[in-house]
Amino acid sequence: MERMTPQDYEILQLENDVTAAHGLSIGIFDGPEPKFDDLLERVTDRVRLVPRYRQRLLEVPFDIERPVWVDDPNFSIEFHVRHTALPKRASRDPFNAFISRCLSQRLDRGKPLWELWMVSGLPKKKWAIVSKVHYSIIDGVSGTDVLGLLADDIEAHSTVGHRMPAPLPGARRLIKGAVTDLMFDPIESFRATRTMIERPYRFASKVASGMLEATDPNSLGRALGPHRKWQSAKVSLDDLRAVRNAHECSTTDVILAAIGGGIRRYLSENGKPLAESLEVVVPLAVGAATGGLSGQVTTLTARLPIAEPDPVARLTSIHEQTSSGAVRSGAIAGRVLRRQENFVAPSILAQGVRTTMLETRGRRTPDTIAINVPGPIETIEVLGHKMVETYPVIPLATGVQISMAAMSLGDIVYFGITSDFDSTKGLRHASVGVVDAVAELLPK
Repeated sequence: MERMTPQDYEILQLENDVTAAHGLSIGIFDGPEPKFDDLLERVTDRVRLVPRYRQRLLEVPFDIERPVWVDDPNFSIEFHVRHTALPKRASRDPFNAFISRCLSQRLDRGKPLWELWMVSGLPKKKWAIVSKVHYSIIDGVSGTDVLGLLADDIEAHSTVGHRMPAPLPGARRLIKGAVTDLMFDPIESFRATRTMIERPYRFASKVASGMLEATDPNSLGRALGPHRKWQSAKVSLDDLRAVRNAHECSTTDVILAAIGGGIRRYLSENGKPLAESLEVVVPLAVGAATGGLSGQVTTLTARLPIAEPDPVARLTSIHEQTSSGAVRSGAIAGRVLRRQENFVAPSILAQGVRTTMLETRGRRTPDTIAINVPGPIETIEVLGHKMVETYPVIPLATGVQISMAAMSLGDIVYFGITSDFDSTKGLRHASVGVVDAVAELLPK
């Protein structure tokens, strides 16, 4: 039995009827599919390395302390690893619809907070693995996305055997543990008291924030319901580098310009007014030797000048903001972390989103969230099958209507665009706008 950390509990509390706190990672593979039983065996072997993936949350009676992580006595790998097939179509619309539904559906808090899907039937004989993990377990003890655990180049520890789950603690033990923590740990006692005092204030802040968002003329809009739409785009890394070198800026500056161009196209094609600028929050790494671990990610706030018709002027404005903001915060401009060995990009993406959601709580909601995670240059294989594409899928922070993330694999940068189902239409325009925004900036 282990008490949930304050940061993980904050993530859990951010969830409501509109906002979710889980993300998805997509790996797309070419060629014949492996046997599902082989994938099931690989997942079974790898989740033994991270005990959190076999644990569930248990609430403390009367909510006197944070929940605890306990072994799930009913854990079944078959519940978490699933197989689905898409209808045969020439486009990826059915796959995008599946991702949208998967992102919209909440994870069962009575089970370990993750799922893994093998998806058959993508066009051109491709197939996918999609992992879905709650952000409360992607930091601290675990810090590893399920998809990242499956890569062939990860050495599984054969000494890690099957662990028998401990019986679920009863109400008396839960209360006793909570009272002991509060009595003998002054920090825990202080946190519990502060939480009780802050609850009315946080509620009032959310109401006030909602009123500000509803009347803010620069606001892109906010999510109205729990359902999501997802679209993708991809851009050549060589093109991003060419733009970066031609305009003497960072890769993240170019990606932010692409995201701004995508939102600009989305608003224009749907007949919506273009605000002078939109506020964006960008997670960045701190320290030259960062590995993307907890506490090493900060956020930078900038404004995307989407009303500016000149793409070069938009990029220049973004570069001026990110450069000065990175210096003030001590962050590394242009990236979330340095490139790592193995496929850790989904885990770093999740940690960046975690940090953003925590840092933006209790204040006026930004217009959008943007995150860039450099992935591996080397080939990633799962069960001997080469990963040919990867896409990030992030949730919407409270009050946000559209968020975008970028993740590279080899020489391609893949974009994932998440929006609210009930308040956005024509999201495909945003993905086209991302690609066109980079093309406009290429040196002639």
